[in-house]
Amino acid sequence: MSKSLENKLALVTGSSRGIGAAIAVRLAAEGASVIVNYAASPARAEAVVAEIAKAGGHAEAVQADLGSTEGPKTLIAAIDKAFGGKFEGRLDILVNNAGTVEFGPFLESSDQSYDKHFNLNVRSLIELSKDAAKRMTKTGWGRIINIGSAFGEAAPLPGVTLYIATKFAVHGFTRALSRELGSTGVTVNGVQPGPIDTELSPDDNGPAAQTMKKLTSVGRFGKAEEIASAVAFLANPESAFINGENLTVDGGWNA
Repeated sequence: MSKSLENKLALVTGSSRGIGAAIAVRLAAEGASVIVNYAASPARAEAVVAEIAKAGGHAEAVQADLGSTEGPKTLIAAIDKAFGGKFEGRLDILVNNAGTVEFGPFLESSDQSYDKHFNLNVRSLIELSKDAAKRMTKTGWGRIINIGSAFGEAAPLPGVTLYIATKFAVHGFTRALSRELGSTGVTVNGVQPGPIDTELSPDDNGPAAQTMKKLTSVGRFGKAEEIASAVAFLANPESAFINGENLTVDGGWNA
């Protein structure tokens, strides 16, 4: 790895497994010190931290349930305590990865499902981005990278209306915030994954997985590491002229 992110502090939300874990590992490999955020799985988070340490990187696990009202505030308060305060007042890279999805007819959706989707997928992302932007504009450099979805471009399947609504919100927020911060040295971009082989969306060759594969042009699920590569590209200092972009990494789903 190029170590292009050496002496940078990165926060990756929802990074105890799946795409988030792959992103945390990749940013650490690029030289960043990484805050691994988790909601309720300390063992998984510590396993990610251990993997990073084994490879010679630096990481700390921080618990905060971003789907709760206090979750974002808890995580923000923990940023300055990570790594013994070495990066106090700083946050160089924020990857808003934490999210949720529930499947089912919209007409049968509950208020609880609505709150769950918007609190985690949108509200926490906005709160964390606001705090990160304040820190980044003080130093004149920063990367905010929002993990959206291929569903933030189109609605090819029924039964995920609330999720799609939140991911369209993420898409729009990314573009709007990039306009506000563009002159400060802070870029705001998104990565919109298609079907990725993870625990929450496994490539198990079942009917649902087969349908997802057919919607791509490459005929397969993506790997979490492929999303991590896209994030690392946008986090790189050499990507400074890329701003307000929602990079769709979906195997041709939306082609």
